[in-house]
Amino acid sequence: MKICFINPAPRSYIVERGNETTGAYPPLGILYIIGYLKREGYDSVLIDQHATKIPTTQVLEKVKKIDPDIIGFNTLTNINMGLRATFIAKIIKKWNPNVKIVFGNCHATFNHDRILKKYPFVDICVRGEGEITFYELVSALEKNRDLKSILGITYRENGKICINLDRPLIKDLDELPFPDRDVIRDIEYRQNFGGFNADYGKFTTIQSSRGCTFNCTFCCQGKLSKCTWRTRSISHVIDELELLNSEGYTNLYWVDGNFTNNPNRAVKLFREIQKNNLDFIWVCDQRVDLVNNLLLYEMRKSGCRTISFGIESANQRILNYFNKGFTPQIAIDAIRKARKIGIDFILGTFLIGAPTETLEEIKKTLLLAQKVEIDFPQFHIFGTFPGTEIWDNLVRERKIDPDKYWENGVKVLVPPLEIVEEEMRKAYIDFIKRPKYLFNQTLRTLKSIHRWRIVLSNLKTFTNFKKFKKFYEFSTKTWTHGIKL
Repeated sequence: MKICFINPAPRSYIVERGNETTGAYPPLGILYIIGYLKREGYDSVLIDQHATKIPTTQVLEKVKKIDPDIIGFNTLTNINMGLRATFIAKIIKKWNPNVKIVFGNCHATFNHDRILKKYPFVDICVRGEGEITFYELVSALEKNRDLKSILGITYRENGKICINLDRPLIKDLDELPFPDRDVIRDIEYRQNFGGFNADYGKFTTIQSSRGCTFNCTFCCQGKLSKCTWRTRSISHVIDELELLNSEGYTNLYWVDGNFTNNPNRAVKLFREIQKNNLDFIWVCDQRVDLVNNLLLYEMRKSGCRTISFGIESANQRILNYFNKGFTPQIAIDAIRKARKIGIDFILGTFLIGAPTETLEEIKKTLLLAQKVEIDFPQFHIFGTFPGTEIWDNLVRERKIDPDKYWENGVKVLVPPLEIVEEEMRKAYIDFIKRPKYLFNQTLRTLKSIHRWRIVLSNLKTFTNFKKFKKFYEFSTKTWTHGIKL
């Protein structure tokens, strides 16, 4: 049985960003499934449109050349990957009505019945973790067996939509094979932002755990993981790092749902990385309320050079609405500790435009970015999607129509969108042009080998007016999620 996976990209990624791999990381979920299938005797092919930015016509050419029996699509709601998947799937199904079209990931997990109801060319949705489910599905289709016994799928049979029971979460993550990165060996993934390279070596993503015990109301991790946190053994993670080291990888991004959910376990992992002389440069996302000096110290010693802190808001009312469980002061203290330990680059993410949030509260959050000791802010206009608690609450309160917004998500901010976007753009510019900020950035770069290597890898961007202008425009871009209410 010939198996193909497609990681689609929204049209804007292809048209506006050309060949840059901006925002496109190795699709780890698909690579895990491909690795599992390989262990069970099935080979697969991956077409990563998101990374390569090839037009859909070329995607179709590749599909026709492969002539697969089954195609699995990666689907996400917040960047319209789900809509792009349906666009491509429709064309493929018209070309070959016999090919089985399967959707997976968050969009398919939380919209499985709507997808099958609206799109007759989609045959099956895989809900939740896909490794075992997709293998059982491939095996059943190959042997022409009934799909009733396969947990975690929604499918169509004789015109009727059938929803099988959920598949339990995988308890022992060590039983899974490593992600199969052989299928992406010809793709150069980079942490590239608007033409600016944030790394300078061979880059990939890695995951040491799944899930999160916290339940932020804007995030779908709680529902996906049932608010549980499952870890791989440290020895299993080290084995994968040894493999990546032997394959020439130098830069990593830990994509765990909550990397340091247990700080003590994280410290043990970081010490094992040092003990085994695994010399990686790596990035992670970090909750501000799980930070302590020992954790940050061991992070730095084991290769952490960039941390992205989820600060979210300057307003306690909004933090409470998001169920973050911390105060703005805790965020300020965490960043100060990271700066003191010597983390080379500190990002801060902010989420503005929550339901009932006023313009004054938004301005307060934008101003907070200048008060904390971060190197750069990332402002996002909040949008809500199926799979999150906020979505469920707004649907229950009849404030949004789920039938209208399930494919895109929806922004629910109170002030006019145009005003908020203008305030965000102004906040970016005000942040960058501060003399003290520019002085500190210069001083930190002179003291940091890591920063110097990034500067050297971006000389073409810094010395080319058009490229620098593009990077500047990208850096001050307004990031929004969902369509306007």
